[in-house]
Amino acid sequence: MDDDTVVEEETTSERRDERGALAYLVLGEVSDYIAIMDVLESSVNDLSPAQIVAAITNAGHVLDLDVIERRLDQLREWGNVHATTNESKVLRVSDILARNWRYSATAVGRRVHRFYRTQLSGTLAPREIPLANLNQVVRALQSIRDNTADDLASAINTVFVNHDSLDEALIGAEDALTGLADRYDLDPEKTAELRQLLVDYATRVSAELGRGSHLASDLLDQLHPRFPELVSVAVAASNAKDLIERGALEAARGGRIEDWRGLCQWFDAESGRAYRFAMRLVRALPGMHANLRRLHTSSGTATSRARALTLARACGNQDFGSAIALAALGDHGWRKLHGEADDTELPRVLSWASGPQVAVPDLMRLVGRGGSRGRAPAARDDSTARTIVERLRAERAAEHRRLVDEILATVPGGPLSAGAAQVALDTLMATVRQAPRSGVRVVTRDGLACTMAKVLSPQRRPALHGPSWSVWTPGREVVFHRPGTTVPRSDVIEDTDARPQVVVASSTEVA
Repeated sequence: MDDDTVVEEETTSERRDERGALAYLVLGEVSDYIAIMDVLESSVNDLSPAQIVAAITNAGHVLDLDVIERRLDQLREWGNVHATTNESKVLRVSDILARNWRYSATAVGRRVHRFYRTQLSGTLAPREIPLANLNQVVRALQSIRDNTADDLASAINTVFVNHDSLDEALIGAEDALTGLADRYDLDPEKTAELRQLLVDYATRVSAELGRGSHLASDLLDQLHPRFPELVSVAVAASNAKDLIERGALEAARGGRIEDWRGLCQWFDAESGRAYRFAMRLVRALPGMHANLRRLHTSSGTATSRARALTLARACGNQDFGSAIALAALGDHGWRKLHGEADDTELPRVLSWASGPQVAVPDLMRLVGRGGSRGRAPAARDDSTARTIVERLRAERAAEHRRLVDEILATVPGGPLSAGAAQVALDTLMATVRQAPRSGVRVVTRDGLACTMAKVLSPQRRPALHGPSWSVWTPGREVVFHRPGTTVPRSDVIEDTDARPQVVVASSTEVA
């Protein structure tokens, strides 16, 4: 197409906001526009309206040439298609008419239509969670930390490429889990399959993601001081290094500090994507159980509703309907459905409207209102339970504050009660897992701060002394203090170890 020239270099839609390219997906003739865009998006050459008509007809969507031309003009105004003409082939005035133009999809039009085909068209199947990608991310981070990677730039690229695949799969899986909480209908064959999905697959995936994210988070904490170095390596390995340094292009994933910080947030053990996925899974389970319960109570032959419908059909029989009703609803001694009336002259079979009232238990009334054909049950009065829960929370918080005060009032290495020792141990282990910052490790957990520093002088006391055990950290001094305060030391040296040594001894060994 060297001889082709652009008919209109800049249309009105190109000067407008490119969101106008989405218009053809919401109009009345949306099926015509989608058929045209299918042909243009899949073609490598520019097509004339006649060629578009032939391609659409072969696909089973019949449109006239005049209709195609009007649709193409509208798509051109929205910025979805681009029109060109070949001046070397113009022999008469009719050659410059719109029907002789050749059309192709613009970059915006291609992106919009591919988004429609991949994300909006049809029903998306639940995606498999690629745990292999998570494994490759962890291994690549380990090779970067240990300086064992053959090519550092290639390892950085492996981290971000596999992270993109994992993030895309988790987003699709979260959408599928959200749908489980909505009301849906299942046949008995799909019920067991969906239950197996939640129990045997999703729960295992959640656990594996949690463990893998925790490992990746620890590795990223250790690599935090090297982020500027890794950014420099990623940019230096790019083919557009000069343009990136000048600001003309933006670096690929891994070429900015923000990319590595975002990776730390994604793998965070308490607020990252894996944690949110596990929470969505837990929230989907109640809705899943409610839907399964509604399925079992509204179908089949062994439910109360099915029995009642069967009895109603049987009572409608002209020959035996009365006898069936008498046998089923009569005042039998072994099956009494209503109380005994005071009037002895009433007929033997009482109607539901004129018969005596029968007290219905609250649980049965609640289930009836929440059935497949009833209204939603009213909210339960849980004010008493809320009061009890708030009181228990306040008691636990007060007990925790008392234990923290006991830890802070005890001299370093002094004996602690069982509860205080457990609180101090949780904070100490969090400090051990924390990467050193400015040469020391400092962690704040539930109102208690712990500072672990590497010292020159030999250690003379345990880091934590419980009723029957003690914890020692050779070569390091541990001090518990209030959050926001610092612990001054004069003999502290920089801590560069990945993990400090922790030794647990029993009370007899300490003595």
